[in-house]
Amino acid sequence: MSALVVVSARMASSRAPGKALAPLAGRPLLEVLLARMAAAQGTDGVVLATSTNPENDALQALADRLGLPVFRGDEDDVLGRHVQCARRFRAEHVVRVTGDNPLTDLETLEKLVALHRYSGADYTYVPGDALLMGILPEVISTRALEWSWSRGEARHRSELVTLYIKENPSAFRIATGELPEGLYHPEYRLTVDEPEDVRLMQEIFARLDRPGHVVTTREAIALLDREPALAAINAHLRHKSANLRSVALDDTIAATDAPQSSQGTQRH
Repeated sequence: MSALVVVSARMASSRAPGKALAPLAGRPLLEVLLARMAAAQGTDGVVLATSTNPENDALQALADRLGLPVFRGDEDDVLGRHVQCARRFRAEHVVRVTGDNPLTDLETLEKLVALHRYSGADYTYVPGDALLMGILPEVISTRALEWSWSRGEARHRSELVTLYIKENPSAFRIATGELPEGLYHPEYRLTVDEPEDVRLMQEIFARLDRPGHVVTTREAIALLDREPALAAINAHLRHKSANLRSVALDDTIAATDAPQSSQGTQRH
């Protein structure tokens, strides 16, 4: 089973334009994230998925410099971009990582990929409000992405790639994982969507980054525990409505005590 890490990023942002290139301890945010994903174990490579808009040429240049492949597709059809990217690189499964989350947790990613393989799932993720922290990847079969794109509506193709799956859980085999112990801190916001998020991330990396070291999610959480004034930088911000919607839908997906949480499987 091939599992390709797909990092989705673009320059456009209504709240923090150009955040993908915001400097974190001297490196662009996207470079930090791509290098982080390249360190993951148990996956089959990393690709940047961005759009064909010329403003994203800078992102392609960054990935080219790092020696990482790039797929460019539709600006607004994010789901379609993932489908086409998976097809281009012949990936059976996609590890979806958003460019807003430079502290995506590697330990969680590796555990979710292992669970996805073990359970034969179409979709593997950590349910609940841990999503709002901005540290979670998710694993999705290319078949499930294709089914979602062909059966879904326009609203299923935008930012929330797994919306169709969560609205139709009986059509997919879903496995749910848990955060490793000590990582669940929903009071902390480690995603980058607003200028205050950029500032917090810059403060975190100014304190923790050093040559040859991948800043861990645990280190960032421990720093916020020690310095609550840092966490206060973006604590007042509201989460994206799409993410809140995704968390609310988790209540409709039943979990079991078995390694695999299945709502049934439809072969498509």
